Amino acid sequence: MVPELVGYFNRRLGNLDDASDAAGDTLVEVLRSPRKVPSDPVRFRQYVFGIARHVLARSRRGRIRHNEIADRLKAELGASEQYAAIPEDPLLADAIGRLGAKDQELLLLVAWEGFSIADAGSTLGLKPDAARKRYSRIRQALRTQLG
Repeated sequence: MVPELVGYFNRRLGNLDDASDAAGDTLVEVLRSPRKVPSDPVRFRQYVFGIARHVLARSRRGRIRHNEIADRLKAELGASEQYAAIPEDPLLADAIGRLGAKDQELLLLVAWEGFSIADAGSTLGLKPDAARKRYSRIRQALRTQLG
């Protein structure tokens, strides 16, 4: 049944990741009301695909809302210099890309978002001393990579 659902959603959404998510959402909906699930295999399949249809409609409405909000946000931010893209140095980008995900996030919260090291660390679940030590190690690693 799962491959059938993924195929159903993939043909309609055109994206395997979204299709897999929607199939999972459908199965969650089916499991929420076990008493409603028909025991006959043909009726069970019809029931599941009926739920899939509702999940698909909800997904499409969500996409439309998401796109509308994103378009409005782009229009508002496009008029503001405050959000101008930061020029990217390919060597620096490569060096940052070699860091672990948590190290990247700590570095970028401090460098781009203006957090103190302690506050950025707290956001990531680190104690202030641990965040400072990690940040120091990150900077040293970047210095070494960049020469």
